[in-house]
Amino acid sequence: MTTSKLYLCALPRAVWLAPAARHGLQIDLVDLVSEALACERRMGKAINLREEQRRYTRCCQRIEQQVAASPRLALFKSGEEFANLVRNGRFPLFALHPSYLDVLAQAAQRGVAPERLGASFFPPPSLAAHCEAFAHWASQQRLEQVAAIQHRSAFLRLAEANHCGVVEWQSPFHTSAPNEATPAPVRRVFAAATLPPPAPEAPPADSAARFRHKLKATLHQHIHNALAIGEPVAFGSAAPHDVVTEVLHELVYIPGGSDLQPLPLRVVYSDGSEATPFPIFMLPRDPRPIPELPPLRVALMSMRHSELDPMVDVCWLRNRDVSRARTLAETDHFCYTATINQLRESLSEGDLLIHLYHTGFAPAVIGFYRGFAQILRGLRTRRVMRRLIVVPFYYRGEAGYATGTPWQ
Repeated sequence: MTTSKLYLCALPRAVWLAPAARHGLQIDLVDLVSEALACERRMGKAINLREEQRRYTRCCQRIEQQVAASPRLALFKSGEEFANLVRNGRFPLFALHPSYLDVLAQAAQRGVAPERLGASFFPPPSLAAHCEAFAHWASQQRLEQVAAIQHRSAFLRLAEANHCGVVEWQSPFHTSAPNEATPAPVRRVFAAATLPPPAPEAPPADSAARFRHKLKATLHQHIHNALAIGEPVAFGSAAPHDVVTEVLHELVYIPGGSDLQPLPLRVVYSDGSEATPFPIFMLPRDPRPIPELPPLRVALMSMRHSELDPMVDVCWLRNRDVSRARTLAETDHFCYTATINQLRESLSEGDLLIHLYHTGFAPAVIGFYRGFAQILRGLRTRRVMRRLIVVPFYYRGEAGYATGTPWQ
């Protein structure tokens, strides 16, 4: 099954102060932490709030990514083993039970929580105060007996006793067995992976099509390189939305005759925010022909191409909702959630064939197809007989709209 998990990692005091290279990191944590804390102070004063939130998100993501990718992460079974790991320059790692995320959500709704609860990092000088505040809050909320709360408190105390700070991060894509007892370190979630080569294609004769073919090959190579080192792929400028859609279509399906397991393809946008990974190799191909259904003609977003208005039945996303002040990763998540909800509602009435007229904007495109793939996988897993098909249409100027490869 696919779950979301939260990891705690203890970093010795020296890691927070010394140059990154001494500890196997790529970037000095002291600079990222200083910038993030400065952002917190400015956000508290509501100074240039939108820009500060964006900068803060970027800093925290870089801190999390640096630590999550470290080869020094190590699980432990006792306080003594924790201390030995720290002495040997390793980073003790612990995965909290997913119920802790529910506790965080409830705390956010009630608006009663210790300062910086839910933050990504706690440097050594501030850890003792956070430990005390967290324990006091848990007592007030009568959460002392919740296992996840007990485990987090114990981890924080161990980190404090061993002169460490703590970084915590959420892994939004983790495949595990239903009865998995001990989760693997999160760095394995984003571990290096080998991507099979794309099927060879003859270059098209048309010059515009040849250019798209070249962009497609380049994006394939970027994804191949990123998976090889567990890094994210940047979307938004390297390839247009039609190329992105066709490449993701090729990757979301399990190649015939292979035993590839689902992989998370990390997605980062031009503002530095990292979205939920796009799952690849998760769907078996459906060999059935597209059924004779009346299509629901849909523009992906409203107010983007007015010439589409007489051609479509509905706009899937409202521009005013998509364009609100948030990071691009948050916009991606909004589009994903909207797609999940709307597809579920539509499928309750029967089979669904969507003719999707693309309107650009990478977070909307990727969020839509991530949601579509998730719903389709659910139908396959539960062996629901509903048919769900999306046929993309791409604008080609004077030639009108060209049909893309159907997703089903």
